[in-house]
Amino acid sequence: MIRALALAAFASAPAAAGILDGTITVQDGAGRFIHLPEPPLAVGEDIFDTPDLIAFDEAQGVALPAALVLEIGAPIPAGTMVALHSVIFDGTGGRQRGWVLFDAAILGVATSPATLAATDALSGVETLWLGHAMRGLEDGDRAWIDPDAPRRLWVDWAGSSPGDHLRVVTLAAPLM
Repeated sequence: MIRALALAAFASAPAAAGILDGTITVQDGAGRFIHLPEPPLAVGEDIFDTPDLIAFDEAQGVALPAALVLEIGAPIPAGTMVALHSVIFDGTGGRQRGWVLFDAAILGVATSPATLAATDALSGVETLWLGHAMRGLEDGDRAWIDPDAPRRLWVDWAGSSPGDHLRVVTLAAPLM
């Protein structure tokens, strides 16, 4: 039911919100920020196996069918028009700190396997999430919305197999 509602909203929404920029500020390695132009077919279990900070846009213009409670951010009310994005680090080991900038305010971030799985239907993509039970952040990893720039998400995490994954929920971009 949620998937049908999400896909109907996805198909009818002209607004798009997106990732503008990103950078790695500290890292054990030589990674770079990569904004994928479209969602990958699969994520996790060393699909990328690089020291890169990777992000991609998922669903755009989704009207939430029910309130959404995530690990970071306040509950997002039903009916809110949102966009979803993924941020991942499928590293070869080591730590990484960096940020990703979106073109709309970040409302919340899913960081646990259960919340990521529960929001998969809203994402509007058919990405295969390998290592499903290990998605999200592990002990010692953290992510936060920049209090001075609410469109910027910071990450500070260690990467190994199957990697780290976050789902970022932003306001849907305004119509042009």
